[in-house]
Amino acid sequence: MANEDQKEYWNDNAGLKWAEQQDVMDALLSPVTSLLIDAAAIASGERVMDIGCGTGETSLIAADAGADVIGVDISEPMLDLARSRADGRANLILADASDYRADEGFDLIMSRFGVMFFDDPVTAFTNIKANLKPGGRMVFACWDHPKLNKWVMVPMAAIKPLLPEAPETDPHAPGPFAFADADRLKGILTEAGFDDVSMTAHSVDICMSQSGGVDGAVYFSSQIGPASRALGEVDEALRPQLLDALKEALAPFDDGGRVALAGGIWIVQAR
Repeated sequence: MANEDQKEYWNDNAGLKWAEQQDVMDALLSPVTSLLIDAAAIASGERVMDIGCGTGETSLIAADAGADVIGVDISEPMLDLARSRADGRANLILADASDYRADEGFDLIMSRFGVMFFDDPVTAFTNIKANLKPGGRMVFACWDHPKLNKWVMVPMAAIKPLLPEAPETDPHAPGPFAFADADRLKGILTEAGFDDVSMTAHSVDICMSQSGGVDGAVYFSSQIGPASRALGEVDEALRPQLLDALKEALAPFDDGGRVALAGGIWIVQAR
């Protein structure tokens, strides 16, 4: 069955942690959200599908702009929170965008980091394209190359020497950076039937701690993102060393309690 590993992952601790950290994540991703919403140019009365709607922020922004919104996600923990936040303003459903078909088409399909996890991206985007009305548009945000995302690479570089040696991973495997390669992503979307594909690179600050300093940033890294996944798989006896390594690596980025590192994203548009 498609995307089963992702469904298991996002319905376990990952989904629960994202829900618990909802306010932190909304603040951390606010620069990305602004870029996405500007590019989406949502108009009142439009029918909008939000892929990977998570805890609901982007769906609610679209709803507040007057759109008729359906948000889809594979994570029940995040959807539970999203529904409580939505209070009926958007229809938020447990569904996999790679095979979900709506009763009628959408003017806009958008996503903030919800489309990089498909086992078969061409098949998934072919299905997504089928949900668009003629002339409809798709706009999404995805992460650019890891080297541009210091908020991930600095913590990972700090803990990697302490971790058991791991096999090399496929850079195109489902995950945050699956679409970092612009040429590959354009090829996927073109094969799936999209036209007018454009990708615009943006640099953003990813604030891992608004006022909690290094300790706050270390806690965030231990809960969300690739470093948290690595920490969750190690022996508990090793955990204090890893947290100390994270603290040392993040300390230079502490600016009066605010800890922000560079991030790089693509805003992708297609029809």
